[in-house]
Amino acid sequence: MITSVFLSYAFVYSVLFIVVPFILVIFIMTCIKFFKTDTEEHAIKFKKMLFDTQSFNFLKSLKAMVGVKYDVCCNVPIDTVFEMDAQTAAENHTRLDYVVIDHDSSEVKLVISDFSQQDDANAKSLFEKFNIKLVEIVRGKPYDMQMLKLSLPV
Repeated sequence: MITSVFLSYAFVYSVLFIVVPFILVIFIMTCIKFFKTDTEEHAIKFKKMLFDTQSFNFLKSLKAMVGVKYDVCCNVPIDTVFEMDAQTAAENHTRLDYVVIDHDSSEVKLVISDFSQQDDANAKSLFEKFNIKLVEIVRGKPYDMQMLKLSLPV
């Protein structure tokens, strides 16, 4: 009788102290495996410099030239300038380098961008159609600020 009581207590304590912790550890390890984030595959780093020095100097000189009457926006998607349906917007991946906007009327007054790529060349006709002044610049080459000053409306 004592052995049967002893064996039943031994069985209960072995289940309580060996099997239950083993099942808990396996459950926790499975949760860790399935819910961990993959930081190795998608390494995200903070860019210390948003613009290279030439582009930043061009932006500063452009802001100084337009003064307080206009605002300058950088790297603007073309579908924010023109109203397009979803299909046309999906076809046009063009990003405009600099867009000069009037403070008072919120109209686009001047677009300064590089249209040397074939995809971007199709967008040039939109600016002619809506009578928006367009100045083409080539990235990495010097620019003429006097020509830009003459392109701006008074």
